[in-house]
Amino acid sequence: MKSMIITPKPSDPEVFVLSKEFNKRGYDIQYFIPSSVKVNIEKSSFGALFDDLDPYGALVRGFGAAITQKIFFRLDLLSAMEEYGLKLINSRQSLEIASDKFLTSLFLEKHNLPTPKTIICENPEDAIIAFEELGNDVVIKPLYGSRGVGITRIRDKGFAENVIYTLGQLNEVFYLQEFVEHKNRDIRILVLGDKAIAGMYRVSDTWKTNIHAGATMKPIDLTKELTNLAVKAAKVTRTEIAGVDIVETKKGLSILEVNSIPGFTALQKVTEINLAEEIVNYFLNNV
Repeated sequence: MKSMIITPKPSDPEVFVLSKEFNKRGYDIQYFIPSSVKVNIEKSSFGALFDDLDPYGALVRGFGAAITQKIFFRLDLLSAMEEYGLKLINSRQSLEIASDKFLTSLFLEKHNLPTPKTIICENPEDAIIAFEELGNDVVIKPLYGSRGVGITRIRDKGFAENVIYTLGQLNEVFYLQEFVEHKNRDIRILVLGDKAIAGMYRVSDTWKTNIHAGATMKPIDLTKELTNLAVKAAKVTRTEIAGVDIVETKKGLSILEVNSIPGFTALQKVTEINLAEEIVNYFLNNV
């Protein structure tokens, strides 16, 4: 039997662990590497890539593009795969929503889920006004990206103007979010379908709580409130396998992001649940 993992990097340690879980069940893994794909617009060419998959689906673990044209092309590849009937987990729509901080914020707000006040715009003048509207203490984030890269907290108007006008010269979109006091920790929860599988605190010496920015993991007991909120956040962003980031604020829980290709290495260190096994089980049971 064969199954497929979509990944820009088959040598990624998490892809390796997931592949071993598939192997345990008798599956050989075929890697779909977006950068190496040559598409000939014939059914016999593109569709043949998937003919021998059983079950007829693919586990998406990234598409690895930073340049706009490549992002759209690789999303197009996912759309083409779905057009051929391939079940993707997560779907192309999920990656489009959850990989885009603007759409994530919009979908959370539309479905009345708590999330920080956020303003998105292209005009630098509008961004400076937004800085003031959000209380002169904001976090500027790249529209796309992960691991805390490119995120900056700004509390001074002069500094805000310098940053905003510089980004404006680079034709960046401005995503400004009010800074929410969270005692230098947040919560990451892994959601599979209707279930919150496991969670952890990410604790830092600074306001940035990403593991790759130096935060440490601590175990957490998932409350019913946390579980319900995480599952709802995943559902409204159309994401079956999700990493939901939540902060505890004075006003209650608030959702920061939903990740459609969530890492699980750090979380695995604070739980006895075999996360790779759970992910592969979910995939095989739902394609």
